[in-house]
Amino acid sequence: MEARNGRIELTCSECASQPCFHKGTTLSYILEEKMLLGLAAPPPERVPIEALSENELVAQAIREREERAAAEKMRVKAQDPATPWTDYTVTSKASGKTYRVALRGWQPGQLYCTCPDFRKNTLGLCKHTLHVCRKVQSKFPAKVRETPWEPDRFAVSLTYGKDLTVRLEGPALSSNSKAAQVAKAFLGKELKSPGKFRQLLEAVRKLEALGETVTVYPDAEEFLTRLLDREGVVERMAEIRKNPAEHPLRESLLGVPLLPYQLDGIAFAVGAGRAILADDMGLGKTIQGVGVAEMLSREAGISRVLVVCPASLKSQWASEIRRFAGHRACQIVLGRTSERVRQYHDGAFFTICNYEQVLRDQAVIEPVPWDLIILDEGQRIVTLPNAQALDRLAEALSRLMPRG
Repeated sequence: MEARNGRIELTCSECASQPCFHKGTTLSYILEEKMLLGLAAPPPERVPIEALSENELVAQAIREREERAAAEKMRVKAQDPATPWTDYTVTSKASGKTYRVALRGWQPGQLYCTCPDFRKNTLGLCKHTLHVCRKVQSKFPAKVRETPWEPDRFAVSLTYGKDLTVRLEGPALSSNSKAAQVAKAFLGKELKSPGKFRQLLEAVRKLEALGETVTVYPDAEEFLTRLLDREGVVERMAEIRKNPAEHPLRESLLGVPLLPYQLDGIAFAVGAGRAILADDMGLGKTIQGVGVAEMLSREAGISRVLVVCPASLKSQWASEIRRFAGHRACQIVLGRTSERVRQYHDGAFFTICNYEQVLRDQAVIEPVPWDLIILDEGQRIVTLPNAQALDRLAEALSRLMPRG
């Protein structure tokens, strides 16, 4: 039927146009046996991730994003269509989600996107930046594409890669001007240390006092604020790790005494900001996870923790939380969709859900301002039945992950 091209049309000689058991059975058979019927192909075989070197992993990650950039339909709108060096809004035609892409060059470090993948993958690119580059390169001649971007104002931005660095860029000024003298120590340099960050912020204040416009991009402002605020926490965690056996928090942090290595693991994770605890079974990863939440509550005032674990472990997590931190409210996510919506938003300190619920409830979970996310049995994400499910879960968790 030309009018239904690309769709499945079900009719039943017994029940006419009404929904019926026969149609349901047929549709179920088609979905379950779509490969046998020739309606789908098996996913391509891939070399196991654990067998790839670091360079091969990076190459594979880039290749996957290039494939998505070429295959997915996106609508791109330029803020200034007369030049390639401008900001773009990129909207996925499938999901309707919109992100901002800034284009200042063709290499990683000269591109930026507001999507979660860009901010977390350490590649300096994503499918949105690659899609924009393809469209822009086809629109402008080589001479325009090869003309470097020249900033018209001062701007503080982040350079994304294996390590995040802060950069100050600015317009061409007379070397004798006061603004040039203030900015020359920072222009074009990748800043990495808290000391340099403080000096940069002082330079920004001086530039603004001289009447210069300085744009501090939101992600750079968030990064600088978080890092400078964390300095004290990092120092206190380092002090704990010098002698965890004798530190008073070993007895007082939770409702039961911690073993020295458990307090050390908690201080390590809190000091690192993001960490993997990979102790052997039975050594207390759960108590360390609860301890990290309790330590961050004391040090940073966090109040919303999402625990994602296998469904079979949800009750065990609730039991352990009651044992180790009984004064904290704990909510296990269960029941119908309407009930789960309320449970995510009920304000409990700990909210416990399973990996499958993250896939189903992403739109509900995402708006909640989670301060900490704990993934238990994190290797479970690579045992999902297909690559598409893994991609969906990875994107869901990436979007949920707190930036602090």
